[in-house]
Amino acid sequence: MKLMILTSRFPYPLEKGDKLRIYHQIRVLSQKHEIVLCSLTDQSISNEDFEALKPFCSQVFTFPLTRPGIIWHLIMTIFSGHPFQVGYFFRQSVKKQLDRILAAEKPDAVFCQLIRMYPYTQNWDLPLILDYMDCFSVGMNRRAEHASSWLRPFFKWEAQKLSQAEIYASRQSGVRTIISEQDRQLLPEEAQAGVSIIPNGIDTQYFSRKEKPPKPEYLVVFVGNLGYFPNVTAARFLVRKIMPEIWKQIPDARVLLAGARPTSGVTILEKDPRVSVSGWVEDIRDAYTQGEVFVAPLFTGSGQQNKILEAMAMGIPCVTTPLVNNAIGAETNTEILLADTAESFAAQVIRIYRDKNLHQTLSNKGVSFVKNHFSWETSVQKLETLLKQ
Repeated sequence: MKLMILTSRFPYPLEKGDKLRIYHQIRVLSQKHEIVLCSLTDQSISNEDFEALKPFCSQVFTFPLTRPGIIWHLIMTIFSGHPFQVGYFFRQSVKKQLDRILAAEKPDAVFCQLIRMYPYTQNWDLPLILDYMDCFSVGMNRRAEHASSWLRPFFKWEAQKLSQAEIYASRQSGVRTIISEQDRQLLPEEAQAGVSIIPNGIDTQYFSRKEKPPKPEYLVVFVGNLGYFPNVTAARFLVRKIMPEIWKQIPDARVLLAGARPTSGVTILEKDPRVSVSGWVEDIRDAYTQGEVFVAPLFTGSGQQNKILEAMAMGIPCVTTPLVNNAIGAETNTEILLADTAESFAAQVIRIYRDKNLHQTLSNKGVSFVKNHFSWETSVQKLETLLKQ
């Protein structure tokens, strides 16, 4: 089968969840199907990035988004009534180019990643798979809850428009997928029926146990895109709320925050000498192995948190929120530990620090859990079933 895949970002490097998901889906799908990749990009793409996708695609088309164009289209979105998540990425000129590519390539089906790209598929008379990935409207509502009073109405407005877009897409798409049952239940009720669960996977050969120093430099590590609002909030909560509770009992405990594009709200946390912000790490596994415990106090956002599965696959004990584990389904107290307040997070970290048997159990059980339940091959096989339909 010949698949035309539409993405709002070029799928490499793998520093964001949507890029990670589509990269591995392309990698595995290419073993049986011909892939024509069409990607928007608001970042420059290096030759190395292109080379990472070439082995899997017969054609790669990219469409740069310039900063002036982004600003102009965001302004026009105010009058169009569309979500800003759509206005940021949609260009009528790109739509015309994609129409021509569709006519020339003659794919058997179109795979559209995210609601952002859905408008480009309008008037295409082909089987269409739309991957919601996660529930954008609920993620925006959660962001509104934590926003300042003057920004809250904007986020609420955007959440409403995203909800309308999710419903509209449900009426038009042949097949729709999402990352977890939790996210399917968060979609507008009208959009939930018929949505298939396609979870993320983990490359368990890449993310596997690595030799660690006898005593890691950091007690706590958090990894993620540090320019993404839920991760910024989590990093600040970790340093400002959780670590002070830990420092009461372990004064010299250090914490590492690693990930691309750290905002000023994250880098300022380094004012405390016990906090390090590494920014982008070429091999993210090095960040994981520098910590004894992976802590992810994520109370907003949606989808499946790959960072948790990666840490577990590497044998790093994890403490996170029930919200995160709802999308993963790990067994508490043997495969993962859960917390929902600064005090309970600190207590769980200290518990792992002091109980070496618990540390070992969480490490071993976490590795087994990921190997048994999450792999890209298993995930994409579910997608294959939908393609056959």
